[in-house]
Amino acid sequence: RPGEVDVTADVDFGALREAVNRRVTLEESLEKKRTGSRITRKQIEGTEISSSKHKGIKAEAFGPITQGKFLASMGVVERVTKKIEDDSTTDDQALELYSAMERLMASDQMGERYKVLSIAPKKDNLFPPPGF
Repeated sequence: RPGEVDVTADVDFGALREAVNRRVTLEESLEKKRTGSRITRKQIEGTEISSSKHKGIKAEAFGPITQGKFLASMGVVERVTKKIEDDSTTDDQALELYSAMERLMASDQMGERYKVLSIAPKKDNLFPPPGF
């Protein structure tokens, strides 16, 4: 059930983004970061998404951006406001909605600590992905 399981992980978003955008393996990106070495053009050229379903489609990484910024750009404030102003929402529910939004977006809570990264193939009229 949503909200009852913690799926948090410490991720090197810089290395992950580089691995996707430069078309190298994550291991190569982490090794480059560790040793300060450069990745060659030969390592980058010709790398595509390996899934047979998406063969030939190149993905790009966007972000990372803070969770607070991502949620704001996706309209969470407007959605929560609309729900709070709904006549069927009780005062207790409104307070719970506001508190949850504040916890997810506030810079001193989860809003700055947690980051969002998107890896997506280029699609017509939907690039960059929403929120980025």
